[in-house]
Amino acid sequence: MKNFDLAALKPAVLSIVSILFSLITGGIILLLIGKDPVLYFSLLFARGMGTSLGVIEAIIKMAPLLIISAGLLPCFSAGLWNIGAEGQFLIGAMMAGWAAPMLSVALPFPIYLVAVLLLGIAGGMAWILIPAFVKARSDINEIITTLMMSWVAINLVSWLVKGPINDLSTVPAQTTPIPLVYRMPLIPFSRIHIGLIIGLISILAMHWMIRRTTLGYQFRVMLANKKAARHVGMSVPRLTVYGLLISGGFAGLAGACDVLAIKGLFQGSWNPQYGMTAIPLVFLARLNGWAVIPLVFFFSFLAVGGEFVARDLGVPAFFVHVLEGMTLLFFAASEYFEK
Repeated sequence: MKNFDLAALKPAVLSIVSILFSLITGGIILLLIGKDPVLYFSLLFARGMGTSLGVIEAIIKMAPLLIISAGLLPCFSAGLWNIGAEGQFLIGAMMAGWAAPMLSVALPFPIYLVAVLLLGIAGGMAWILIPAFVKARSDINEIITTLMMSWVAINLVSWLVKGPINDLSTVPAQTTPIPLVYRMPLIPFSRIHIGLIIGLISILAMHWMIRRTTLGYQFRVMLANKKAARHVGMSVPRLTVYGLLISGGFAGLAGACDVLAIKGLFQGSWNPQYGMTAIPLVFLARLNGWAVIPLVFFFSFLAVGGEFVARDLGVPAFFVHVLEGMTLLFFAASEYFEK
């Protein structure tokens, strides 16, 4: 029993060690560029977790990361790689920013809200449909196709918001602002929108689906051995399409939620890069939905604290993304010790 407990704890310990090593390496980089790492990290934690503003902002930032991570869970659990969540997020956000001002005056609020979120899901699914089809049909590497589609999405939404869906009444390239009364509601007695609840339900629902349903079992068999999956009669092409569509749909939903709750419009130059942040989160959590939740909070606090510290110490806000990238590298290295 003791050995079993130690074995069960090993993945969590390795994930924590990966984070610690990335912070230590980040400190060395700060020293090399002439910054005080002790001061940087002390301010990072103090501003991110030591103030009510930092905690609330971190919790608000959790929503899109939770939703995107929910879509990546079944995708990665099936051995599929969706690296283009960035593009699917932007397509979903663009769809919401374009449609919300029109639908808000035509539909009752609950129906309007559901319709806009469904449009976001449809946008994300549509954007991953081609990679899903060519992967299922010809086994073309989905890493390349989803990533390339993401680049196309970045340029497409920029062109659309500067042209066909541009709000001509303003100088910046953006869609028509969504009135405050048609934004996503807040959780009672808080400044946190209900997108957080959507994110928590999404991640736990996908965790349950992977571990308790036939579809989830088929995904896990695909991950373990595609030949075995085919041998027992599973349709690998169909499961491939399902896994990628689920992932794209959640990424689009995250984009729609962010526009409805935070932005209130869609801007041509806006790209928060949540997709690339969610990938290391899901792997650090070892494809466990429950473990994703605290990791999402940690990465959200890093992002919020990094923005605050950037103004005080002159360290670029994107340094937090450097820490995230190194965390993933150390996580990959830690796989050696799990064997």
